[in-house]
Amino acid sequence: MTAADGMVDDRTAGQQPLDIAVGVLIGRDGRLLIAQRREGTPGAGCWEFPGGKHEPPEAMHDCLARELAEEIGVENLQARPVIRFSHAHGERPVRLHVWRIDHWSGEPTGREGQTLRWVERKALADYELLPATDAIIKALFLPARYAITPSRAAADPGQWFAALERCLAGGIRLLRLRDQGLDDTAYAALATDVIVAARAYGAVVLLDRDAEMCRAVGADGLHWPVGRLLEAGARPLGREHLVAVSAHTSFDLAAAVRLEADFAVLSPVAATPTHPGAPGMGWEAWRVARGDHALPVYALGGLDEADLDTAIEQGAQGVAAIRAFWR
Repeated sequence: MTAADGMVDDRTAGQQPLDIAVGVLIGRDGRLLIAQRREGTPGAGCWEFPGGKHEPPEAMHDCLARELAEEIGVENLQARPVIRFSHAHGERPVRLHVWRIDHWSGEPTGREGQTLRWVERKALADYELLPATDAIIKALFLPARYAITPSRAAADPGQWFAALERCLAGGIRLLRLRDQGLDDTAYAALATDVIVAARAYGAVVLLDRDAEMCRAVGADGLHWPVGRLLEAGARPLGREHLVAVSAHTSFDLAAAVRLEADFAVLSPVAATPTHPGAPGMGWEAWRVARGDHALPVYALGGLDEADLDTAIEQGAQGVAAIRAFWR
């Protein structure tokens, strides 16, 4: 594996990742707290989210609390896990355990001489961030629910669009338009209508077709099988769009990271009516396959709202589903 796979490369083969607790403080105005690496430290001058090295046998959350108290003087954290992943972009491999923190006590200050800055999300692009910070930012702002549409070609149009409206009104903000029964012309026309409906709710729409259609209809990105991304050999769209992949193995996820996908869906957790011959892998195998790959990963396959907390506990960004969100 290479560093781009989110795993250990040849330079660091055999080394165990160094566990790091990372806290992303988000103020009431939505700005994020970043800190600049001091001179004489690895990555000096770059910006990062605060955190520090785990000291066994402390629990990882205790590590987060200790490091943020020592580094920036905040306590009483109300933190929730965001993502855990490994990378080997630096002197040795690290495994980042990332939390989002919306409430705390104390005024953040650079207690170790580091410069702190509150930054709007869009302005993060103006800062030289440490490698792999992009995976944290993606996980922070992707929703926990990813809805996949059933075929419109096989449904009553009025009922289908009524279900879409209920889906969006119910809080879905990330939507994949999946319909293999339509030719490109009919699919593009449907996509245009779906995007108009989604925009009214601030929802994001991903298509199953090509980059040209995505740009033509104003979609937010693409969702491809990992095999199609491998055939393309490169990310099909710029960073202004999202690129998602469907994965079934750890190797698929490694390829998704290498080809710079923004997130993935890993399936099937359980058997589904749409794939009756495919048995589910179960949560233990899903967690192993998800591993520490450096991108957000949704769990898919026989899941619904009731499985959301379990999915997050297993390392998922959240749950992807058709029937659970499409009523």
